[in-house]
Amino acid sequence: MNNTQRVLLVIYILLTGLILFLDRTYPKEDIIIYLKYTIIVTLFLSSIIVEKQYKEQKIMALSFFFVVIADFFLVLCDTFVYTTKVIEPLGAMGFLFAYLCLISVYRKKLKITKLEIIVAIPLIIVFVYSVILLSPYISGLMFIGALIFGIVLCLMTWLSIVTIFNRYYSTKASLLIGFSGILMFICDMAVALSRFHPLFSGDYRMSIANVIWTSYIPGWTLLAVVINEKKLLNIKKKT
Repeated sequence: MNNTQRVLLVIYILLTGLILFLDRTYPKEDIIIYLKYTIIVTLFLSSIIVEKQYKEQKIMALSFFFVVIADFFLVLCDTFVYTTKVIEPLGAMGFLFAYLCLISVYRKKLKITKLEIIVAIPLIIVFVYSVILLSPYISGLMFIGALIFGIVLCLMTWLSIVTIFNRYYSTKASLLIGFSGILMFICDMAVALSRFHPLFSGDYRMSIANVIWTSYIPGWTLLAVVINEKKLLNIKKKT
């Protein structure tokens, strides 16, 4: 791991701890929301300023652009006095495009074997259980949109994990990609609970918020580390 990668990990792990502390100490303060959004923006900036040796890294960096847009609607808009009902769908679309970017690069050299199927099983179980758990609280177009988003999320997570077996990416890069995808999956499952299930938007609001930010920032930080990887692929061809 090079110096830039180590610095990214240390800085954003510390910032994650700071967010958890401030969220508990000063809940719902606008300054905390600004800090959260600033963290994501700086991750985006770190992903675009670094010199990229592979086209896959350029597409990964593009996913951060969509995340910044998504968090504008899902995070920063919480500080606005007036918002509309389209805020959350627009934010979800931002993440949807981000995940589609990642799917396009994670699917390289994909082969469906027993290992890939085994990896898919727990993701499917969690997704189906989540749909059953949340379906009483979601209806109409919102349910359809959430279903589509969940399928894309599961596909992205599955593909991120199976990069370990496909050997298109280096062992180090594929492990980072896999852990990044798992953390993103945990984060979005927690977000779904906090947005739609009354129990987690009430008594357990702070607990679920901790899960969200503990997985969200590190998950995308690991992807930023991958973008800074000098030996991304198991092949020599570069762009």
